Amino acid sequence: MHLNRAGGIPWVRLRGACLVRGIALRFHVRTGGYAYRNVAAYVASGKQWRKALTVSAEKTPCILAIDTTNFARQIVLDFEFAPVPKQRQRRGLRNEIIEVGAIKLDYHGNVIGESLQFVQTEFTEGVAFPVRELTGISAVDTAMADPLYVVIKRLSDWIGRYSAQIVCWSGTDRRQLLTECQAKHIDLSAFPTDWADLQAFYTSIMDVGSHGRVSLGDAATWFGIEFDESTGHAHSALADARVTAKMLKQMMDGDYHVSSRAQEIRQRWGMGERAQTCLSSKCPELGDLLLKLKAEGR
Repeated sequence: MHLNRAGGIPWVRLRGACLVRGIALRFHVRTGGYAYRNVAAYVASGKQWRKALTVSAEKTPCILAIDTTNFARQIVLDFEFAPVPKQRQRRGLRNEIIEVGAIKLDYHGNVIGESLQFVQTEFTEGVAFPVRELTGISAVDTAMADPLYVVIKRLSDWIGRYSAQIVCWSGTDRRQLLTECQAKHIDLSAFPTDWADLQAFYTSIMDVGSHGRVSLGDAATWFGIEFDESTGHAHSALADARVTAKMLKQMMDGDYHVSSRAQEIRQRWGMGERAQTCLSSKCPELGDLLLKLKAEGR
């Protein structure tokens, strides 16, 4: 049992593990009597109070907390996949990673490095047309690339010896990496073991009801972040990682600004207009304040 330094509220941290070739990959879950079971704790760091949120990368029915305070680096990671033909699937491997995009952030959420690598597939021949159209990745890109074990080694070296947490939009990328490394007998001993799901956090504070999990594109538009020339096109691993990094920085700073386009998304989902949205259009500061309070679980 521990005491939350934000307000002395007790919380319990449970440790879980998943083994890949004998290597334990940790995930941390904190639970407590918080509204929405959403821990938006503040942890002291020098003269700054920083928001901590740690979420299990496993599928969880609710958001818990992501720790952005106990790691020297945040590594935002995004994969693009290609489907493995059914007759060539091995050990539950239905997709193969074909592109890895990564953004390295320092303790304050500032970008200090980027990495983009194509990946040579083992069971998938070429890149199917739908995937090529969606991602812009060609068969030549993957054929000329290194296999996954080399890419993972290079990525681990790039991350360095700093304590690091991997942040993804949803737990899909983590599950893909674990499944693929198990199928290909790839050693993950040098890779960070702490993962966080940013999608769960934003789904919680956006209050989307029965709509469920929110896509990266919709969440980014909701908060005024666009895919443009500075990021690249959506469904490019590096572009998706750049936008996710902006969402993470926003969360770390507690600086939420609902875009005027949020209502477009609600209407597209068939959710209609909410009173809060009407008030926000007349007083944007009120909408931002309500969002911040919800993010803090108040």
